[in-house]
Amino acid sequence: MNQFKFLNDLPLAWLQLKRQPVRYLVAIAGIGFAALLMYMQIGFQSGLLTSATTFYAALDADLVLISPKTVSSASFSQFPQSQLFRANGYDAVESVVPLYVTNISAQKLGGEKPTSLRIIGYDPELKALNVDAINQQASKLKTTGYVLFDTKGNSRTGPVAKAVEENGYQFMTLYNLSQTFRAVGLFGLGSTFAADSNLLTSSSTAIQLANQINFGEISLGLIKVKDKASIPQLQKSLNKLYDGEIQILTKEELISQEQNYWNTSSSFGIVFGFGTFMGVLVGGVMVYQVLYTDVTDHLKEYATLKAVGFSNQFILAIVIQEAILLGISSFIPSTLVSTGMYAFLTSASGINIQMTHQKISLVGALTIGICAASAAIAVNKLRDADPASVF
Repeated sequence: MNQFKFLNDLPLAWLQLKRQPVRYLVAIAGIGFAALLMYMQIGFQSGLLTSATTFYAALDADLVLISPKTVSSASFSQFPQSQLFRANGYDAVESVVPLYVTNISAQKLGGEKPTSLRIIGYDPELKALNVDAINQQASKLKTTGYVLFDTKGNSRTGPVAKAVEENGYQFMTLYNLSQTFRAVGLFGLGSTFAADSNLLTSSSTAIQLANQINFGEISLGLIKVKDKASIPQLQKSLNKLYDGEIQILTKEELISQEQNYWNTSSSFGIVFGFGTFMGVLVGGVMVYQVLYTDVTDHLKEYATLKAVGFSNQFILAIVIQEAILLGISSFIPSTLVSTGMYAFLTSASGINIQMTHQKISLVGALTIGICAASAAIAVNKLRDADPASVF
């Protein structure tokens, strides 16, 4: 007789679980909480990486010049604009665009708490970002003191976006009351962990509003090439020209460098990674306790199965099936709850956290994996059990 076929015909695992529904529901709640914790940590981490690189992903550039002292988009080190213009000496270069990027603090409507805004300044005659709403309204930025406001910031910036939408403009004031400026249009890019929202301005307005930057000292230099095939050779030539004074990166390299910083060097990546590990640990302990108690309660029944000739593998399969049933029963509701929480957090924070197949697969594999591993450990008590000693 095929023992595992017999097991499929006789659903011992399900019968044992539903025999004590309260314990079963408590186990589902505990494992579901662990899965929810993993979803939240993985979601926060992916949201962090997405928000940190949304600005870079929108840049209209083939190569980007950046100071070696800049470790992340949260804080840029400036370098001379003249360094960027040196690239115009190469025939492969079509155009260059200098960017000023820094953070400012502005009063909220009604003079409430300050709002942190990332200000991005450039020449409105040039194209710097692949965002249609920006390029269609770029002419508005030619007036000093005029800015475009990002509607995808967190909830603290909502009143500003609403006022611009209703009135066509909104006056804003720096937190120290030294400057007033006017939001005259809206676009959508997304907030970051370093700012509540974004402002697009001309270079002159950016310098006027942010006293930490100076004319001719830029944060990023964008290079567009005439032929994409020339990018590797141009990058090699520019690296030789600047000799380590400036980093020359493709957009993909810049995004990868930013993600690596947040994942490995910042406290955020470490905290989120530790939170995921704790979710795995909590889930494993919960499943182990439930299954170990089940094995102990049914020790005589399992020993009887061994006495009549069933193997340890057969009994292990029963307990593993229980573990998988627990994992699936917990995983489905935790996925639904996490999807709702992702939507709420995206709306409240402006940081895009989406449920993806990759997240579902990863958390599902971790949940079922820790359940199966816990089952194997819990059943270890039966491996050396002598059926005669149990009675």
